[in-house]
Amino acid sequence: MNFVSVALLIATVVMASSAETDTPRHYDLNQAKELFEIFVKEHNREYKDDADRELHYQSFKKHLAEINQLNEKNPYTTFGINKFADYTPEEQQSRLGLRLPAKKT
Repeated sequence: MNFVSVALLIATVVMASSAETDTPRHYDLNQAKELFEIFVKEHNREYKDDADRELHYQSFKKHLAEINQLNEKNPYTTFGINKFADYTPEEQQSRLGLRLPAKKT
């Protein structure tokens, strides 16, 4: 799986503000739970049950780490949380039409 292309498709938004490009945004992964709660409210997310909520929280945390890595590698662009930040790989494929390579066994 091409890490950069997946991260670009699902977990990022390009911000054009020059003030923000001076210092790439970094999300504190220790605050992932609080950021997830804000995300859930802002995007009116509803999950089937606690297990489904936890699954999407884990995807959200993974995407936060990917956003941080992209921001470190790209000083002229700032990536951030968007409406796709809690998508699981399966949701990415079905909702975004993303074609992931078959896993090697």
